[in-house]
Amino acid sequence: MANYQLDVAFTQAQLDTFLATGTNVIVAKPSGSGQPNVAWQVFTPFPANTLNWTEEYGIYASTSEIKAGATLSQLSNVPVGAAMNKLYTLEASANITGPASGGQPNAFSLRNTYPNKTYMTVGLYQDANVNGTDIAGNAISAASVLLQSTAVMEPFTTVYIWLQSQVKSNSVVTTVTSPMTELKFGGGVNDISVAYDSSSGTFLPATDGLDEFVVSHLPCL
Repeated sequence: MANYQLDVAFTQAQLDTFLATGTNVIVAKPSGSGQPNVAWQVFTPFPANTLNWTEEYGIYASTSEIKAGATLSQLSNVPVGAAMNKLYTLEASANITGPASGGQPNAFSLRNTYPNKTYMTVGLYQDANVNGTDIAGNAISAASVLLQSTAVMEPFTTVYIWLQSQVKSNSVVTTVTSPMTELKFGGGVNDISVAYDSSSGTFLPATDGLDEFVVSHLPCL
């Protein structure tokens, strides 16, 4: 399994401005719709920051609603290292069983048979290390799945990074208030270094060889 590293640099003047405005760094991954809806990692930056993670995932089920700011508490989960291409089942007991045959290619599948709600929030979660601190269990996606329906969750190696205040890790984010920078890991790209550019509000490559196919920018949602 691949290991990835993101290095992010700021100037002291930028950090002073972030402190005065309560601004943090947000890192997220795409959802099935192609844009993030969960803040995976949120941290107060240093001049030099490092985020490390491994491409393996857990699956979670939650009674949390998918609304702005909601924390994605886990009712039950499959530990990190869940099997792709297999089917898991959220049982009436709230336990998740599997893996079994019946999954979808290149994805994680979870069938919802939990009868206490008409739908559940399910998604993938992924562990990481942020500036030397291990962060376990933060969600990277969230979607609603009806009773007796199956959620099919495709993982992505792409990450988005932007700046925002009043956003927490492992929570739903529906409004992005600054430009997002898209960083395309995978395909031989395991390490990316960027630096924040105050004039554009985006992150620019800090390593020779990164091009527009690795780093691109998106407007606020």
